[in-house]
Amino acid sequence: MTKIIRRTESKNKGILFLVICMLISITACEKFDEVYTNTDELSDIIETLQPKVIELDNIKIKAQPYNGVCGITSVTVVSNYFNNTDYEAKDLIEKYNITSGGSNNDDMKKWLQEEMHEKKIVHKSNGTNEEMIRDIHTSLYDNNPIVVSFGAPNPYNEPYYDFHSSIVFGINLDNETIIIANSYGYREEISLVDFFNRMSFTEIDKYPPVQQFSLKRNRMDKNDYFLIK
Repeated sequence: MTKIIRRTESKNKGILFLVICMLISITACEKFDEVYTNTDELSDIIETLQPKVIELDNIKIKAQPYNGVCGITSVTVVSNYFNNTDYEAKDLIEKYNITSGGSNNDDMKKWLQEEMHEKKIVHKSNGTNEEMIRDIHTSLYDNNPIVVSFGAPNPYNEPYYDFHSSIVFGINLDNETIIIANSYGYREEISLVDFFNRMSFTEIDKYPPVQQFSLKRNRMDKNDYFLIK
């Protein structure tokens, strides 16, 4: 009987420990998300950035040929920009022998470095909105587009959003908007608030159940982007 009681006590302690960990995790995630969704403190920063409007010329928007290859499609867009070429995404898919959809940050950095071998590729993630908006403005001012990983409406799986790579090639701080060459094949101009939400995946209910599972467990990097210098 004594052994049974001890096992029960041990089990209860284990359950209590798990509950405490879950509460700590939820609180941490809430505080973590505040960093990404709070735009009030950015107003003073936006005032200091000049010029207010930058949009890069000669960005050739390309559409990914099928679902899951937004990463290499984004690489295609920036490769065409820097190398003055006009490749389609399928050309780089063949070049790098990509046989399945999806790509990770290591793949992206390798492809970007291969296509822009004279440039420095800098990957950043989980920084604040302030850091990101300064990086974007500085990069555009230097005539360099930015590769971002964010949430976007997925035409292959409507009405859901998907984890998606695209190119930022403009900013309008007068209107507080970001200009994107979406890898689904179109130009879009979205508000900074929408951009921050999509970069931080805060609108979880817009994603498919499997991706919601990952987001609720904070398994996706937020404010994830590549600078080309």
